[in-house]
Amino acid sequence: MRTALEVADVFRRHGAAYRQAHDGHLDRAQRRVMGAIEACRTAALGGHVEHCADCGLVRQAYNSCRNRHCPKCQGLARADWLDARQADLLPVQYFHVVFTVPTPIAQIAFQNKAALYAILFQAAAETLRTVAADPKHLGAELGVVALLHTWGQTLTHHPPVHCVVPGGGPSLDGTRWVSCRPGFFLPVRVLSHLYRRLFLQSLQAAFEAGSLSFFGELAGLAEPAAFAGLLAQMRQTDWVVFAKPPFGGPQQVLAYLGR
Repeated sequence: MRTALEVADVFRRHGAAYRQAHDGHLDRAQRRVMGAIEACRTAALGGHVEHCADCGLVRQAYNSCRNRHCPKCQGLARADWLDARQADLLPVQYFHVVFTVPTPIAQIAFQNKAALYAILFQAAAETLRTVAADPKHLGAELGVVALLHTWGQTLTHHPPVHCVVPGGGPSLDGTRWVSCRPGFFLPVRVLSHLYRRLFLQSLQAAFEAGSLSFFGELAGLAEPAAFAGLLAQMRQTDWVVFAKPPFGGPQQVLAYLGR
């Protein structure tokens, strides 16, 4: 018999109360995910008959929800993804680089997920490649595996991009491998400043193109003067970028990101 507590058990016991308490902060997609996980492999989704051709065992099984957020349904897909990514790893030092956003930007992202997440990925990747290509820092071309985590451990919206980056890359002329110093990748202050500038430039362009929507407490940002004021404030705010060697190697970071 199953004894381990699952996410589905927590949702079934406390999901209704959580949805009621956070009614104004959960969108339809998040509610559908919770509902799918609660119903997964229960009578609510129907069932099917499984038959073993070797021993003749016949059993009835409930259907899976097949939602990509469900821990039970995505276990095999996660394992396959991890195997494929680990097969790509090079025999070099790796670094775990995290690009975060200030709380006001995260609030905008919550209402404009597709637009802001695209900006986040683009700004992080361009920052890494630009700083790494500078001969003052590394003078090499980088390859990056980047994943977005949209929720923190407390189930609050927290959208950092996590990057697994080799500590070096091909020289700009493609003739040799350039390695960073042991234990040191790229200066995080330089990364942070460029990342902030690139992100805010793209955010302003998205606003001018009419690609952003604001409602509720953020409705006032639809006014150009208010939005410009926010951008000015964000230019004076420290944007945190972390870069450090993972304790368990790149495999540990990939396992964490592929949860």
